[in-house]
Amino acid sequence: METLPQRCDNCGTALEGAFCHECGQEKKSYIRNLTGVLSEFFGEFSNWDSRLWRTLWPLWFRPGFLTRRYVQGHRVPYVPPLRLYIFTSVLTFLILAQLVPHQAIGESSHTDPDSILIEIEDGSKLTLSELMRKIEAEARGDATTEPGNELPQLLGAEKLPYELPLPFISDATQQRVDERFNALIASPKLAINKFFSLAPQMMFLLLPLFALLLKLMYIRSNRFYMEHLILALHSHSFILQMGVFVLLLGMLQSSIPWGWLASPVGWLKTALLWWIPLYLLLCQKFYYQQGWGKTLLKFWLTSSIYNLTFISAFLTLIVLSVLWM
Repeated sequence: METLPQRCDNCGTALEGAFCHECGQEKKSYIRNLTGVLSEFFGEFSNWDSRLWRTLWPLWFRPGFLTRRYVQGHRVPYVPPLRLYIFTSVLTFLILAQLVPHQAIGESSHTDPDSILIEIEDGSKLTLSELMRKIEAEARGDATTEPGNELPQLLGAEKLPYELPLPFISDATQQRVDERFNALIASPKLAINKFFSLAPQMMFLLLPLFALLLKLMYIRSNRFYMEHLILALHSHSFILQMGVFVLLLGMLQSSIPWGWLASPVGWLKTALLWWIPLYLLLCQKFYYQQGWGKTLLKFWLTSSIYNLTFISAFLTLIVLSVLWM
């Protein structure tokens, strides 16, 4: 007896495999018992885990390999570039947000906000910690709800113990910047947390700029923009991961009391710092397959322009962290 062919639940086309050749939908029911859902979840997790380890080794030690394989169509064995970057970025900035603020606060612990007095327009004085609390209340929208919580007007920027002069803003904005800058000195964790909440967005916006820079540098290679973007995703994933390793090794080195054991950790940290620029150079060499002379020149131009862009974005992010604290 001839059996009827299975049909796609979406478009009704007769199926010749697990996927519909017309609309691409998989012949799979997502309405099942809990055992089936859990089995699929752990199966997908273990598959993703195996792909992750197959991806990390060439990402760390084989410059340009993953990008070449992806462009050539070998995509199933490895984590996709965008997913890899998002995973790396989220994990990196979560780690940095936990580690860096504690160090920064420890370095700034000699500044006592209760010992710094700031004079306001009615002749009275506020401590820096009181001013900081009023700024926080205003940022939350609480300043208008309780009498006496209004942010006071200071007599002038010269009355503040610390100043952050910015030539491209108005006097009123400068006053607000100085107020928040002083609050930042009293409690740096506020701005540092804001910085790490904005940093992933900044890095994500710099990715297409870096890919565009590569496109311009290799305009005669007849490569699509997406190919340069894939290389940018892999490169930035590598930089973020190595940055975390360098930070962790530095913390480990400073915590080891024995010099004979701390020295190898310091050597490993130094080796990673040297490996980052060398890796990026080899990425351009092995992926674009040009001579060493052209590669060195284009790597120098690319690094110089991108570093200037990165520093400008970094400084802008610091100012925004102070303004939006």
